Amino acid sequence: MSLDDTMSTHDAGHDHGHHDSPEVVDSRERFGLWLFIAGDALTLAAIWFTYLYLRGTDTGGHWMSMLGYQGHSYAWYENALNSSSGLPAPTLIHVGPMSAGLIWLVTLVVAVSAAVIWWAEKLLRETKNAKAFSNVALLGTVVVVLAVILSIVQLRHIPSIFVANNDSQVMAYTGYSSAMMIIIAAALFHFVILAFLGLGLAIRSARGAITGEKWYQARLVRIFWVWVAVSTVLTSLLTVMVNKL
Repeated sequence: MSLDDTMSTHDAGHDHGHHDSPEVVDSRERFGLWLFIAGDALTLAAIWFTYLYLRGTDTGGHWMSMLGYQGHSYAWYENALNSSSGLPAPTLIHVGPMSAGLIWLVTLVVAVSAAVIWWAEKLLRETKNAKAFSNVALLGTVVVVLAVILSIVQLRHIPSIFVANNDSQVMAYTGYSSAMMIIIAAALFHFVILAFLGLGLAIRSARGAITGEKWYQARLVRIFWVWVAVSTVLTSLLTVMVNKL
């Protein structure tokens, strides 16, 4: 037996004893991802419960108003301070729900981004074209970045109240506004993660780490992406429809 044969036999035995097959690694990673999604779903359920609880215990009108506080919106104070009439006596504040159109626009954008990423994975597995996958994955990333921008716009439009209490003026939020702040911030966090993952897919496929034969990571990202899109749709249904009941 030659030296080359001996080294080949040793290396083969070493690989057999210490390296799992790609299928085994993929199965283990998918199991871990589903556990992560399950934990994420529990957190989302807790947020939904908080939203429904605050809405269901609206016995004194405090869901959309600052019960026990008097004041005006911040924009109202700005307008009043810039006028010559001065500040009249404050009144009880009531705020309306956030724009349902903007909520559904964010949801639509996230759903489109998930469809693009799913298409990218399907394209990679069928055509084995890593370059095309990289371009489509980058497109999905750009779409979800738009969702990030729209979510920031949502945060800036959460109804806030500028209240005067004990000779001090502070910003305050209703139960609805506080709940929406948590929901939108959580969604924004997930969208940023998706943008990071999408960019990673595009870069790794461009470098040859993801190919038509090595597409497992693309599927992992797609599963998580679709979960985020589905959870966004369900959250939008909850926040929009409950306020109409």
